[in-house]
Amino acid sequence: MKISCTCAKCHTVFIGNEDDMFMEFDFFEKKIRFYCRNKTCKHVNVLDFNTWQDKQKQTPLPAIGILR
Repeated sequence: MKISCTCAKCHTVFIGNEDDMFMEFDFFEKKIRFYCRNKTCKHVNVLDFNTWQDKQKQTPLPAIGILR
């Protein structure tokens, strides 16, 4: 299996078998981080599931019609 990550800032694509790819799966903070190793970029890409989960709780459920 190969994993590829694209930096959100510089759009550089990194393939999983390269030495310069680094991802962090943080289950405590509920975040996935991908550190761009492009020499000019160095951007930290973060996918935050904690804020996504909070947003899902705040949005109301859709209206449901009841048929008799």
